[in-house]
Amino acid sequence: MLEWFKKWLGLKKDEANLKLGRNDVCWCGSGKKYKKCHLEKDARKRSMQIADTYASSMRGVQKHKA
Repeated sequence: MLEWFKKWLGLKKDEANLKLGRNDVCWCGSGKKYKKCHLEKDARKRSMQIADTYASSMRGVQKHKA
């Protein structure tokens, strides 16, 4: 019922909440599967973001210890 109501109002699904699967077509428009195109690059980028977040949080912990 909720989906029908959203469609009636002209609302689209929130694309930010959609998860891209390994076998889906890549978001870049190459026509390749995501796993063969950008999966590794995106995973590396996420890993670096996590590492940066961790490092910055550890800097804050060390400031409070002194």
